[in-house]
Amino acid sequence: MLIRTKLLASHLIKLVSVMLVCFGIIAALIFSNQDRQQIKNSYEELRNINLAAIHANRMSEQIAELFILGGQEPDLVEARDALLARLDRQANLIREHERLPDDQATLPDEFRQIDEMKRIVTEIDQSRKVLGAHLAAGRTEEATRVYSDEFENRLDHQLGELLDQAMERQRMGVESALVSSERLTHRSIIMAVSLVVIVAALGITNVIIFERTIMSPIATLVTGANTVGRGDLEHMVSVRADDELGHLAARFNAMTRELKAQRDALLDAKANLSDKVEARTGELRDRTQELEEKNDRLRQVDASRANFFADISHELRTPLTILRGQAEVTLRDEDADPAELRDALEACVRNAEHMGRLVDDLLFLARSEAGSIMVARDEIVLQDVVDSVVLDSKGLSRRADITIKPSRPSGPLIVIGDSDRLHQAVLIVLDNAVKFAPRGSQVDVDLEAQADRAVIRVRDAGPGMTREELGCAFTRFYRGQASRPRSGRGLGLGLSIAKWIIDQHEGDIFIESEPEGGARVEISIPLARVAA
Repeated sequence: MLIRTKLLASHLIKLVSVMLVCFGIIAALIFSNQDRQQIKNSYEELRNINLAAIHANRMSEQIAELFILGGQEPDLVEARDALLARLDRQANLIREHERLPDDQATLPDEFRQIDEMKRIVTEIDQSRKVLGAHLAAGRTEEATRVYSDEFENRLDHQLGELLDQAMERQRMGVESALVSSERLTHRSIIMAVSLVVIVAALGITNVIIFERTIMSPIATLVTGANTVGRGDLEHMVSVRADDELGHLAARFNAMTRELKAQRDALLDAKANLSDKVEARTGELRDRTQELEEKNDRLRQVDASRANFFADISHELRTPLTILRGQAEVTLRDEDADPAELRDALEACVRNAEHMGRLVDDLLFLARSEAGSIMVARDEIVLQDVVDSVVLDSKGLSRRADITIKPSRPSGPLIVIGDSDRLHQAVLIVLDNAVKFAPRGSQVDVDLEAQADRAVIRVRDAGPGMTREELGCAFTRFYRGQASRPRSGRGLGLGLSIAKWIIDQHEGDIFIESEPEGGARVEISIPLARVAA
């Protein structure tokens, strides 16, 4: 089926739906108008018979007034004529409405009833004349008898019953019209719901047919075009239809196969060309790689040399400062005795030896990447290491008026490691704390045991460290932010060397900046045993 035929079928379904809706609206209007007309006719007949009853009552009142008070003849004639006019009007209404199916069976009885009421009105009029003649002649008893027998007992009572029957019949007609209206309303609702269901079913059917036969193939073609546009020439469109879209899908697949064949040919040509270029540039690439490797080795040698000189310049400063401090203290004391001079010289010798070891270690540290630095594995009492560090730092603390307060447990804490290396690591940390502690402040050096580890804590009251400085504290050559002189700690090599030493002892070292100011460095080393 062609797409044009499918579209025509879709339009036909829509047209049928619209026609059904229009038919339902027209039918509802026709039925509603008939129902409204029926109710109107019934109400008009009921209203007219009610008016007839009113005129009948007025006529009775006029006769009574004529008998009792001697009323006027024109008023009585006017009431009679009005009653007869209403009865004629009722007959005309019945004739106009006799085409209604529901009223055909009652039409003969109603006409007879109206004729009977007209006859009674005529008799009342004749009796009224007799009554008037008796009253005019002064025959009161005869007038009373005529009024009682003719008007009160027979004529008025019979006319009232006929009017009541007519009104009851009209009320029943109105109620029947209302019931018919309710039935019509119910049927209209059912018809409206049925039309909605039918139109909805036709619309859904139209949408499904349109979606499956037109929109779905178009969406498949669009997806295939996008896929092929992204370079996937293996994709084929699957549209099984005998219309224009099926023909288009077949042509699209043929075009995709042609493009794939052309692309494969181009890729083969490109591969051959790439092989030739690669073969011709292989030698140049090898030479370039060789030059890059040599350049990398030169940069590594240069960086190693710079690191080596930086390590030496930093690590030799501390022992030289201690030596100079010891010498200056001894020279300022003019009254020093030979024993004090000997102690000072021994301290200088001890620090000179320590400096020599540092020089040897720093030279070895420059080759640390080769993994050949020797670390002794002996039992060490950490109290002795801390005492030695505090003793060597006395000269530094006096220059800055710094108080070094050590704290340690009574029982010896023994670890496995190198005493000189641990001395060097703790001295680096303490040297930094003294360097940045404000004058007159205190530096705490605490040693304690926690579970199976020995912990050394060094606290100062300096400016603390920023988050960035804490993250790079153990990075070699990092010296803090130049824009913050108060927190610019010397973190170039000392702390990186200290971390390396603690790592060799299977320990941990970290730094925290205290909230109230200052910094806390904590060194944790596994205990070998706690001596008694």
